[in-house]
Amino acid sequence: MPEWELPVAQARVDRAASSGLSTSLLSVPGAVGAEAAGFVATGEVMGCVVQRLGWGSGIGITPTQQLSMYGDVMRTGYRVALERLRAEARAINADGVLGIQLSVTHLDETLREFVALGTAVRALSAQRPGFVFTTELSGPDAGKLVQAGWVPATVVIGVGAHTTYDYNLQYQTTVWAGNTEVDAHTKLVTDIRARARAEFREAVRASGADGAIVSRMTLDSWPLGEVGVAGLASVFGTAVARFHAEAAVPTSALTVLPLQSKEKP
Repeated sequence: MPEWELPVAQARVDRAASSGLSTSLLSVPGAVGAEAAGFVATGEVMGCVVQRLGWGSGIGITPTQQLSMYGDVMRTGYRVALERLRAEARAINADGVLGIQLSVTHLDETLREFVALGTAVRALSAQRPGFVFTTELSGPDAGKLVQAGWVPATVVIGVGAHTTYDYNLQYQTTVWAGNTEVDAHTKLVTDIRARARAEFREAVRASGADGAIVSRMTLDSWPLGEVGVAGLASVFGTAVARFHAEAAVPTSALTVLPLQSKEKP
């Protein structure tokens, strides 16, 4: 295991290797879907890291610089958590991780805990992937993906963080403003979502995949005095690669289960 791995994580990996038992976070439909895609669960895996926001007291640092640092913390935290999850999966001889749940917990004003949790799976076929894939997709969704000629490659994340100032904000948010568009907020959410999507696309391109499936998008914003607003947007998904050019992968499984008997009564 890597030098960073805590003894408790190493012990979890050792237990999985010695006991012969496998644990799973997949539901029953999820496990069935994973088997339909050609994978069997080998154990639950986790990666985590606690990151500190680096601006300290904030003296001499502008809100825009703080947001840039915050975005870097988010990127680094998720990346390291996923790397450690993948390392655990590799240690128990898995080929990939399904149903990954990514979360961030505020421990205090400057500390953030990033966690990646999922179920490691192994290919049932003799031909196995050359790398440990990761995906937020569930077992059934992964099964549908494989049947359509695609395979999951890696979890990809895009982050956008920025600030906007507009003196009209103080007038557009008063109780007398009525139903009106708040220009600063519109500009901000449009900007940070565009930045997050652009970073997401670049991450997919850098992975060498053929496309991606977006799992979820998040958005958070907060005021900066009376005339400013800050925000952070994220896009999460799975980069996917094409392995079959036809509309559907050939399969011997029945698409319709006949209920009547072949023998006439």
